[in-house]
Amino acid sequence: MRRPILLLALLLPVACAPPEAGREGALISAPGGRPTLEAAAARLPREAVAFTRGTSFWLEREQPGQGVAVEYAGPSRAAVATVSLYDRGQGPIADRDSRLAAEFSAAVAEVVAMAGTRTSQQIAERGRSEIAVPGGAPLSCARLEGTYGRQEMRTLVCLGSAAGRFLKVQVTSPARPVRPVDPIPFVVEIAQAARRA
Repeated sequence: MRRPILLLALLLPVACAPPEAGREGALISAPGGRPTLEAAAARLPREAVAFTRGTSFWLEREQPGQGVAVEYAGPSRAAVATVSLYDRGQGPIADRDSRLAAEFSAAVAEVVAMAGTRTSQQIAERGRSEIAVPGGAPLSCARLEGTYGRQEMRTLVCLGSAAGRFLKVQVTSPARPVRPVDPIPFVVEIAQAARRA
């Protein structure tokens, strides 16, 4: 039962308490007519391809521009995921925004760098691709592989835009899970939900 806790620690290096009821609207604005961060996060489903939604971390409270990170647990906890909506204080992000490429590279580098700070973890990028999302722009994705202690792990990091913000989806699972998990359908369903008006 400790493995899911360790996996979640990999996905959310910074955790902030959720906002107090009724205060999110005062803390989060909606420039450019885009939905508030609270409304954008509410679009994320309770369940997506057998992944179940968990805790939301409102990073925006303490770090403006960092948005919200939402945890998901895969079937039989064979995988864990984090869905993040944020803008880094850069204002509305369009579907094919020129800032997406740089943010994608930064997101991948951040995961690799975080692993480098832990003596028991190693990770390296193994390839990049695009994932088509029906009804919208594709997501840029990077496949990472490595170890956490003696456990071989794989991580998929995908980035695009949704609701005028960066949408980052990170899915981590053992390389040889008891129950195979394909992260792609989850990533696609999350992107479609986050983009739904």
